Amino acid sequence: MKKSKNIIEIIPYIIIVMIVSYTFNKYAYELDEFNGNVRTFVMKGKFTQREFNSNGFPLSHSPHIPEPFLSPFYVVHYGLIYSSLGLNKDNINILWRTDSSLPGWNIPPPKFSQKELVANFKFSADWLLNNIKLFHGESHYLYDFDWSYKGYKNNKLFAPWWSGLTDAYAIILLLRAYDYFGDDKYLLTSKRLYQSSLAPIHKGGSLTTLDNMPWIEEYVDPQANSDQLAFVLNGMIYSTYGIESFENYLNIDENARISDKLYKSISHNIFKFDIKNEWSSYDLIGNPNNIKYHRIHTLLLKDLIERNQNFKNKEIIDLYNNWNKSVVNSGYYYIKHGPTSWAYYQFITMYFLSILVLSLIYFFIRKNAK
Repeated sequence: MKKSKNIIEIIPYIIIVMIVSYTFNKYAYELDEFNGNVRTFVMKGKFTQREFNSNGFPLSHSPHIPEPFLSPFYVVHYGLIYSSLGLNKDNINILWRTDSSLPGWNIPPPKFSQKELVANFKFSADWLLNNIKLFHGESHYLYDFDWSYKGYKNNKLFAPWWSGLTDAYAIILLLRAYDYFGDDKYLLTSKRLYQSSLAPIHKGGSLTTLDNMPWIEEYVDPQANSDQLAFVLNGMIYSTYGIESFENYLNIDENARISDKLYKSISHNIFKFDIKNEWSSYDLIGNPNNIKYHRIHTLLLKDLIERNQNFKNKEIIDLYNNWNKSVVNSGYYYIKHGPTSWAYYQFITMYFLSILVLSLIYFFIRKNAK
């Protein structure tokens, strides 16, 4: 009888563990974003990771960087959002198609009127015109802040450095601006970026090889050797979209097109980014994905399967299905496979603290009820 009573008494605690576990599994992404805002608030006094001015210009906050900073990638990212929302283009051309990976990105922009969205679109595209730099013999958008990156020399990229992702993906925004506003400067700038993105890294561009196939590198440290590069999956995919956009828009001859070779490289190398058929890796130098980027990888892979013949095979479709299953249960798989970082340990600590706090609340309520 006493044993049965003891079992009954622990049932509420088991229920608490089940409720917390379910919550942290189902809402892992939202909780991780909240934790990121908490870290930024503690370090910077701002309960947000990104702010916007009246032009929709993104200013980021990071515990790793002393001052608020502007990331050229987010100028492109939000510029594309403004153009999509502001113009409502119904066109099958890749320039105007909906970015199916957008739901995976955090921090949407503020609400703007249609007129403001078009103005913000132009403001972003004009920033690209005015801030392109000739560096190491090629055209780039330079990152003028140091960036912590585990696996690189000294675990950091030192300013100035550039991103093949930003340079190639910016082509889409510039071509949209040319398509809509008609200024030749947008087209000429996109041509410079197309050339830069496909120039070898040792010649000042962003192109390297992975398993003897072409690969556009997201994080380019001019001082790093080719065997020290990260090989970032999402960066390569978005870069390929930019290269394809340019080749489609200018109707480049099939024999001269590079985008199909890039797609074949992604499909050939995609399995290198798989972690035990359950999770995806951010890069190939030992950094597994956090929740945000695993969602983005999964959405991008779905997009590739739907729109490119190189990905319509059983092995890649099975890979997508496996990754998508872990997106649904991202809390569990994040704890199992996620990167060991401050965010990771904060997530786990918050999980156990939630169980402890709720258990103590129940204990005191039960005690006072007697």
